Amino acid sequence: MVAGTPAERRQLLVRRIVESRRRGETAAFDAGGVSVEYDDRLVRVRVDPDERGRLDSLLAEYHVVKIKQPETRKADDGVVHLSAVTDAKRAADFLEALFRDVYGLKEEYTLRASG
Repeated sequence: MVAGTPAERRQLLVRRIVESRRRGETAAFDAGGVSVEYDDRLVRVRVDPDERGRLDSLLAEYHVVKIKQPETRKADDGVVHLSAVTDAKRAADFLEALFRDVYGLKEEYTLRASG
């Protein structure tokens, strides 16, 4: 599944998050060379030090998404596990902001979903 506009991406994100929860499977979202995994309210991202600072700023805006410990402490360098205990629409908003604000993708980036 592929989406290129903000509205299409939001629909795709919501649909795959709901399907992922219902089926108990991991959904992968890819854009601009970045891959994000969503698995039953757990989001796995890989960030460099600059992106990590932007991620911390984004988390301050999304209080329902938090760094999940001890998974992050045990993960490879640069891998962050996030707890996203929220509805699919709010999780989709967070993921869209993640791609735009943390990874710096332009408004018309193309999102691919699999899983």
